[in-house]
Amino acid sequence: MTKRGKRRCVIFLCAAAVILVTAGIVRVKLHPPRPLHEQIADYMYHSRTDPKLEYLVEKYGDEFVATEYGSIQSTRFSDFYVNVEWYEEEKTYKDDYIVYLRKQELESILIPIAEPIFGKCKLFVISYGDCPSNYGKDTSALELLSASEEYPLVQVCVYTTKDTNQRDEDMQKWTEALQERRYFVCANIDYLSSETYDKVEQKSYQYINGDDDYICRGSAFISPDNFKWRFGGWEEKND
Repeated sequence: MTKRGKRRCVIFLCAAAVILVTAGIVRVKLHPPRPLHEQIADYMYHSRTDPKLEYLVEKYGDEFVATEYGSIQSTRFSDFYVNVEWYEEEKTYKDDYIVYLRKQELESILIPIAEPIFGKCKLFVISYGDCPSNYGKDTSALELLSASEEYPLVQVCVYTTKDTNQRDEDMQKWTEALQERRYFVCANIDYLSSETYDKVEQKSYQYINGDDDYICRGSAFISPDNFKWRFGGWEEKND
């Protein structure tokens, strides 16, 4: 390379360096580094949320998004947030999403059982606990109702305007009907005024409007061979 060529090469490299340094300065001015606490918060958010999201997408398909608060939301069901937790002993995540995938089928099974006991009633199914890790999108409604776990997977909420004087008989009949079919559920019964009953609706898959405005309510674990009150018996509303 001639002296002139070397000189041109040096000039070119110097010019390139100046351009790169200038570009870096401009970039820093336009995009200054984020504060350290924001970087830490962002890292913690993604380290906690991304594995849950990846787990659910792999298990059920691409129908989930992460919210800014780290919750996982279903894009198929409006206002539904998936409960997904890491179980250290089993080294895996567990979730309750299959209960909501089978929600309509579960309700179609349970409503015909409830109506002869409670008459006109509203029945909603929500999840109770996280499902076993081997439960997935092919798990049936009957498998959910018949699961032999420590706690039930399905929670059944019944709303009725019947006279509360019949509550013990109603609970007995409801228990016998479920046990006869070998179901294991968390059974909630709310006795409401007609006015409150008309307002009850399940706008989301986890919260029911009017849930706190009751006359009397009871909640129990009903398994094929056992009955256990959750809170010691019937609760009456104190006005």
